[in-house]
Amino acid sequence: MVSDEKLLKKAKLTLNKAEILLDKSAHKKSASHFKKAGELFDELQEWKIAEQCYFYSSKNYTRIGKYYQAALMQRNAANNTLRDNNYQKARDYFDVGAKSVLKAKVSRLDEFVAENIGFAFLCYFVQGRYQDGISYVKRFKTRIDPDLFNSNLMLIIAQHVTNAVVNEEELFIDKLLDQYSLFKFTEMENLIIKDALIVALASLMVRVEMNFTETEFQRETIIEVTPEIDTGRLTEFKSYDILPHKFSELKITDLRIKMGDNLSIKDRPEIPMSLNVSKFGKEPLPFKFRSNIPGQSFIGPLQLSVTVDGKFNFALESEKVDILITSPDAVIGVTLTPHRTPVINQSFPVEVLISNKSDGNAMEILVEFEFPEDLKMMRGTLAKTIYSLSPNEDMHWQIMVKAFDVGEIPIKTSVTFKDEDGNTKGPFTADIPLTINL
Repeated sequence: MVSDEKLLKKAKLTLNKAEILLDKSAHKKSASHFKKAGELFDELQEWKIAEQCYFYSSKNYTRIGKYYQAALMQRNAANNTLRDNNYQKARDYFDVGAKSVLKAKVSRLDEFVAENIGFAFLCYFVQGRYQDGISYVKRFKTRIDPDLFNSNLMLIIAQHVTNAVVNEEELFIDKLLDQYSLFKFTEMENLIIKDALIVALASLMVRVEMNFTETEFQRETIIEVTPEIDTGRLTEFKSYDILPHKFSELKITDLRIKMGDNLSIKDRPEIPMSLNVSKFGKEPLPFKFRSNIPGQSFIGPLQLSVTVDGKFNFALESEKVDILITSPDAVIGVTLTPHRTPVINQSFPVEVLISNKSDGNAMEILVEFEFPEDLKMMRGTLAKTIYSLSPNEDMHWQIMVKAFDVGEIPIKTSVTFKDEDGNTKGPFTADIPLTINL
């Protein structure tokens, strides 16, 4: 305890002197003292104070054109922020460090620049933002030796974890694990490499399935879909010698699903949603949609953001499922009802009733009659067109008929119409008998 007190006193005195020198614009000496203070606070494990010391040391080195020394201080600061899982701030320090060295225009330092770019990329990656990381790396491609993008170890790591996620291929992670003994960086830099491998593997092992049992639905119906997130393969982590990771928390923190314009969402899982880490397996993600306008449509992809142990993130995406929304089938019925007892050689009125006993609309309905020799239409038409009939709507009219024989005499009827999707239905034919008396 006594030695720690002495070390703390020395660190505070060094920091105080660095600030005094800064006030006097003695930037070179101030940079050196801030650096020394950062090292002392590192020994005391006062990471946040040490980070600030390295930050001010870097600023002073930059003022006097010592860009490489400034970059080293930025990298030290990045290491300290990694201890606090502040990946965004660490990324900014690695980025500024890379740009500081580029100002020095010394080609032999390109390796250091490439390392910083690689570490900045990993800060994007463990936050679930690998695409932003790819864009970031590309901005440096013309500023350093092109061969470095194929030979620098950190950029190889960045390339492999990206290929693993994009191509859904674990082989790229296996290659990095085989080379893990070559990673001779600081404790925190080696740790973020390991973290990136954990995030990459977890994103490949956890899957989302849409689980559609049918893909055709009628309009104005509720479509229930229950995708599943499957964490079962995460049990494999215990078999990795380098990455024997024990998950303390898995949580879905963002959930989005794409769908066609002729669908509306009625219910969805509530987020954040914690997943079971004591027993990995399949867990449901129930959705309800309403089908609206008939036509081609789709559900998915379902996009998830999963947080690991409260600090890492990775994204998952399901497949897209094409579906068809149809109109309910319209069913047209025809009945012929005499209004008085039909008698041979006498005209009698007959009511024609056309009804739509279904949930679908029917349009351009054509009703046609074919009379046998023993029956004759005295008033009316053998064909009638009806513009449309809505569900459960009917229409009726009268015709006058005269019979020339007794018994059951059938009238052949034919009905043709179009459904809501414009498809022609029919002709549907039937023989409807009239009983003629003497």
